[in-house]
Amino acid sequence: MTDAIQAHLTAAREALAEGRAVDARNSYARAAALSRESGAPLLQAHALRHLSDIDREADHLEQALAHAEQAAALYRANGQGASLDMANALRLKALALDGLRRPGPATAVWREARDLYAAAEVAAGVAECERRLKGAVED
Repeated sequence: MTDAIQAHLTAAREALAEGRAVDARNSYARAAALSRESGAPLLQAHALRHLSDIDREADHLEQALAHAEQAAALYRANGQGASLDMANALRLKALALDGLRRPGPATAVWREARDLYAAAEVAAGVAECERRLKGAVED
């Protein structure tokens, strides 16, 4: 089943590159479902992260938040709580929280993401988190 999951992930990436967000979303959703069914939690988390990003860009912020939270929970439950993937999931969660105008929870998530980006030595991630945190203080 991993081949089928990978095929959906590839189709989703191609659809995004071609500007077909609905098709990409459908492929990521199918990949997430197949991953859940086959017991591949890290692939499921990966697909959920991308669903979160697509939903956020479409202004479906509650869905984006739910997908990011599910992805983060899967990473934590599967020993990836300190990974770059986790930092990326937290970034999406914080963006959704910002969009939903929930600054308190967003600030805590931005801090956690920043620390993970710093540990992974991803300067761009740290810089984005710092900008977001500075903006939260000034608001």
